[in-house]
Amino acid sequence: MLLAALLVVLLLKIKKIKESHTSEKLTDPETGMGNLVYFKHHFRHTMGDMARKLYYVAYIALDDSYVKSFYGEDSFENIVKHTALILSEHAYDREITARVSENGFVIALQSANDAEARERIETIVSRLNEAEDIKDINGKALFHVAVYNLNISDKNCEMVLFNLKKNCNKISGTENQIVFCDTNLMNRVQEEKKLTQSILNGLENNEFKIYLQFIVDNKTKKIVSAEALSRWESPAKGLINPGEYIETMEMSGLISKHDFLMFDLACKQLEAWKGTALENISISCNFTRITLSEGNFADRLKMIADSYAFDKSKLAIEITEDAMEKNQEVAMENVAKCKALGLRVYLDDLGSGYTTLINLCDYPIDVVKIDRDILNKADTLKGKELFFGIVALAHNLNIKVICEGVETEEQCEFVTKTECDLVQGWYYSKALPVEECEDFIKTRI
Repeated sequence: MLLAALLVVLLLKIKKIKESHTSEKLTDPETGMGNLVYFKHHFRHTMGDMARKLYYVAYIALDDSYVKSFYGEDSFENIVKHTALILSEHAYDREITARVSENGFVIALQSANDAEARERIETIVSRLNEAEDIKDINGKALFHVAVYNLNISDKNCEMVLFNLKKNCNKISGTENQIVFCDTNLMNRVQEEKKLTQSILNGLENNEFKIYLQFIVDNKTKKIVSAEALSRWESPAKGLINPGEYIETMEMSGLISKHDFLMFDLACKQLEAWKGTALENISISCNFTRITLSEGNFADRLKMIADSYAFDKSKLAIEITEDAMEKNQEVAMENVAKCKALGLRVYLDDLGSGYTTLINLCDYPIDVVKIDRDILNKADTLKGKELFFGIVALAHNLNIKVICEGVETEEQCEFVTKTECDLVQGWYYSKALPVEECEDFIKTRI
């Protein structure tokens, strides 16, 4: 009898130890709430086939980089705990909350319809924004949420969370704090994932090439420079224009690899022209503001440029308009370092996207490009005055001006009569593969 009693006690202790270990595996140590393993378990069991359509899964992302940079680690930890508290307060019976990554949280709500789910999510976000450590954040949205009403077919927890996280990232940095995702929006993420892998393979297999669009002097009409434009020569799909892959590169973190590859190819081309009749033609190479914000940008740029022999003054970096700087202070420092290396600096598409007049003060600009939309409006009195005003402003700042998008005889005649320094557009040159450039240039020099 004593042996049997001891055995029972031992089994109970073993059971308690196992339960304790299981609990530890399912718990986030900092907040005490469930972790990713915990959420996966409930996704499979609590949100089973019969109940799945009742659940709205909300992925909540905290901008941890901004908080840590401007408010410190202590504030980040406080906000994390605040988030855990708010989610637990707003979760009803059979609703699941979890911290699934350092800055990612999930709450699975049961709601009868979209309107009810939206109201509950908006209330939660409002409470999250009340965190003591971010009350003086000046309106910056630190929380972004992607919400999705599960279908019966949604049995892969990892895929649901991945798709929600990607959709959440798309509104990060915007005024929108909440995005409701339908099936198409969720499936699009998977398509983008496949595209991202294809892009990565293409970068590794040297499928991305530079095409050159030439720029002429407005007075002499002679070619003086060219813009290096990216093209993807895909073995499976043929020639792909950048509009079909640049945004995906930016979202997936591949844009920097792409930008530096294009820069390397531009340097290679300038070296190939050295000592020839084409050596006085310069090339500008595009860099997104995302790449410009990287801390090692100038060092990487110098390493690439120094590996080729050519006149560095014939090379320019072109600051694009299609993304916001992750860190403007770092970007400004990097551009200043580029100037110190002897490179010129172009500002692309003034009047479009993230390119504004204030950039003329922020960066040491040598050349500014007038966006084609401004040229297209120059057939009106106000549009014409705007065009002339931009040219005059740039010249007062000792900055040269390129007019982009010149495609017709009428546009050519108009720009020729202005004080614009340089002209770019299909009227003079389409984007050409480098193999065709030499013969094309010789007809115009």
